[in-house]
Amino acid sequence: SGAAAAFAELFEGQHCIITPAEETDAEALAAVRGMWEITGSRLTLMDAAEHDEALASVSHLPHLVSFALVNAVRRLSGEEPFRFAAGGFRDFTRIASSSPEMWRDIALCNRQALLDRIEALQAELTALAGAIESGDGDALLSEFRQAKEARDAWLEKHGGDL
Repeated sequence: SGAAAAFAELFEGQHCIITPAEETDAEALAAVRGMWEITGSRLTLMDAAEHDEALASVSHLPHLVSFALVNAVRRLSGEEPFRFAAGGFRDFTRIASSSPEMWRDIALCNRQALLDRIEALQAELTALAGAIESGDGDALLSEFRQAKEARDAWLEKHGGDL
């Protein structure tokens, strides 16, 4: 986190979204665009509201889920289960080590889009809980397969080009 974590290739090939407003000065936009192009970023220009909607799903919600999972384990069981956590838990919760202050600010600034995504995730978890409670293995298998297929298709399309 912060400048100490920077390195020369940090932005090479990474997505950079610029969200100019109608009143954005064209020269200022060109300067900002040029700066990001020098870093090797892949630029996309979009409306700020569109940005907030998109990032709420694929950036903001995963951070909240990671924070929540670590806290749920901590609150339910104390330190003991962390002794047995392996690669899956480590990989899934890596982003819970992100700056709490920064993510507090992001969550509050993108409040409505994030609340909508939390509601959608809660609905998914409720459906899974219902299938587990009723012993509906077919429903679980269907949901797990659909998620695997969606993720595999995403990786096939984007591969290491994330």
